[in-house]
Amino acid sequence: MENFTLSELGLFVATLSGAIVSLIFAVQKSKCSSINCCGIKCERKVPEDLPNPPPAEDQGNPPPQA
Repeated sequence: MENFTLSELGLFVATLSGAIVSLIFAVQKSKCSSINCCGIKCERKVPEDLPNPPPAEDQGNPPPQA
């Protein structure tokens, strides 16, 4: 086995952490109620989407007064 530097170890840990965070983010954003990954099974209640709020009126400059 070859020796590795501290920076190589840090790069490996950062890459592994990024992969785990990406997986967690994908699961969090999914609409699935049943998730199976790496032998782990999760049944969850998915929150329903809220309707989009009406667009806010332009808060810029008021219209000119006549």
